[in-house]
Amino acid sequence: MLLEDTPIAAVRPGHYIGERRCGYCHRSSGSCVFGFTSVSMTVDLYQRLMDRGFRRSGTFLYKPDLLNSCCPQYTIRLKASDFRPSKEHRQAINRFNRFIVGAQYEEALRRYNSSSHSASSVGKHNPEFDLISTIHRAEYDHLPQELAHVPTAHKFVVRMVPPDCTEEKFALYRHYQKTCHHEPDSKITKHGFRQFLCGRPFEFERDYDPYVMENVVSADGSQPARKRLGLWHQMYYLDNQLIAMAVLDILPDTISGVYFMCREEYSKYSLGKLSACREIALSLEEQRTYYHIGLYIYSCQKMKYKASFGPSELLDPELYRYFSFDKFAAEFKKSEYVSFAQNHRGRDSAKYLRIASDTLNSSRNNEERYEDDDEDDHMQVIQTVFDTDMPGVAGQEEIESSIDMSKVRLIMQKYVFTAENLSNMHPTVFAKLLEPILQMAAVMGLDLLYDVFLYFQ
Repeated sequence: MLLEDTPIAAVRPGHYIGERRCGYCHRSSGSCVFGFTSVSMTVDLYQRLMDRGFRRSGTFLYKPDLLNSCCPQYTIRLKASDFRPSKEHRQAINRFNRFIVGAQYEEALRRYNSSSHSASSVGKHNPEFDLISTIHRAEYDHLPQELAHVPTAHKFVVRMVPPDCTEEKFALYRHYQKTCHHEPDSKITKHGFRQFLCGRPFEFERDYDPYVMENVVSADGSQPARKRLGLWHQMYYLDNQLIAMAVLDILPDTISGVYFMCREEYSKYSLGKLSACREIALSLEEQRTYYHIGLYIYSCQKMKYKASFGPSELLDPELYRYFSFDKFAAEFKKSEYVSFAQNHRGRDSAKYLRIASDTLNSSRNNEERYEDDDEDDHMQVIQTVFDTDMPGVAGQEEIESSIDMSKVRLIMQKYVFTAENLSNMHPTVFAKLLEPILQMAAVMGLDLLYDVFLYFQ
């Protein structure tokens, strides 16, 4: 949505949604979130929302209630320039590279490197391990021209493409959902795939299309003319077959991993870990400071790998500041809900002792599930956020006393006006509109609220 050629963020007022099915431990009513739907969204605003604990699933943006959910979900990120691949990461990258090029090419490359006094190799990592060069080393477009006459075992190509819904992508998605998540065919639809992982969720200036490469690369191809932005699909082709795809939100100062899928027969090559290394390398190449690894749940065994991409940090749900993972990890041994606020409320021990025990047992072997496209599962119990003790949310009286209604912009029946004009409406209508405005202010914070348009149908 554009106003005078300027992209804006417009969202429908949201709700607190409690007792929804948990996609991680599969409890029928263990997950609580505050969520709303975007009519239009900018990359700048979404990045700021992420730093307030929000994630998106298509156009649905949700902020988990970490205090009252069975599986508290913490925003986790990594400063890309600080990443040092572990021995496990290096071995995974080198093992995959050797699989791609094969023994004949590897031996030819060894002789070539020896004759040219180079220390690099496909199969044996350099003590001075360079992530970017190593992650690309076996890609067809990066093989040295001097060895073009030597065949490789496989042809591996990686492409960044616009987030269109194609039959090729949907076939991979269907395969992954069936083999990895054991979903029945009836639940795997092209409509759901398109809503969840495709489309154009972000708005840009009228004269800028991020998917037209002339806007991304300068005339001589040496430097980006403008930063690559928006939702992108990173495609992995092996011998011309699509074997994996990463779905990425590329934002002004971070790259956020949305989803990753791959063919089951290649999972033995640790493609999930490889994709995270590749996305960190992409963050460096695209000159982004951070890489967001999604959400982290302490009790979910399959999320443990995220902590290996260090030094990572987690977002405090009350202070909205990032602290080192190690600092959080020490506290997670005492409680699954952690905040470093001086007077944070903490969980009611009687209520959550049983939930924590059940969650640890049921989620140890569960794989991470992103909040996906099943809208019905979002809408179980709806109540006002002021009736909850959701952390990091201002109270109603505090919001009422501090909000500046002249800065709250509304869209209603195609008209744009500020909320201070609501006082002229009938008291019943005024009360009906005021409550969702106050809830959005409490959860988003006033600074973010003032930068969006609230869209009332």
